[in-house]
Amino acid sequence: MLLHKPPKSKSTLLSTELIYTGITRAQKHLTILAEEDVSVFISLRRPEKSHLLAINSSLFTFHPVPDEMLQIRTWYEEGKIHHTLADYMVRSKSEVIIANILFDRNIPFRYEIPLFAPDGTFYIPDFTITWNGEQWYWEHLGLLDREDYKHHWQTKEEWYKKHFTARLITTVESPTLTKDAKDIVVKYFW
Repeated sequence: MLLHKPPKSKSTLLSTELIYTGITRAQKHLTILAEEDVSVFISLRRPEKSHLLAINSSLFTFHPVPDEMLQIRTWYEEGKIHHTLADYMVRSKSEVIIANILFDRNIPFRYEIPLFAPDGTFYIPDFTITWNGEQWYWEHLGLLDREDYKHHWQTKEEWYKKHFTARLITTVESPTLTKDAKDIVVKYFW
């Protein structure tokens, strides 16, 4: 069985259920081809990518779909609802601050690009910055007060330490985020 990503389009045909069906029907071999990157497949982990969750039906108890799920647009599907000066859509106002500071200082960056370790595992840093031929990964920790977020971050931080030693930059949610981000830019990129 062969699955592939549609050519660079944000096709609404590709869903969590379609991928699941393809994977579970393969009997001897499964090949998945991705054009340029795997971000379309990665985004299928998000609940709003499920076609079934957007259907107002249930066999036993009725749980209506929230209105937001029914009115999703492509840019909103990924939770990217804030616009930056660099024409990226990002998830939070804090990420807007960081992106705008990087853009304002002509520091080249990319937003949410999968980062693969030599062992094949990967995470998605908030910002990937290339400066003087070196890669840096900037993570903004906006929800450390939530236990699930904090636990996920601890796992992710260990992964960075194991595979990308001394390449991680972090900021936390604070009233001084703008100053903190500017200080980091001066420290690492000037």
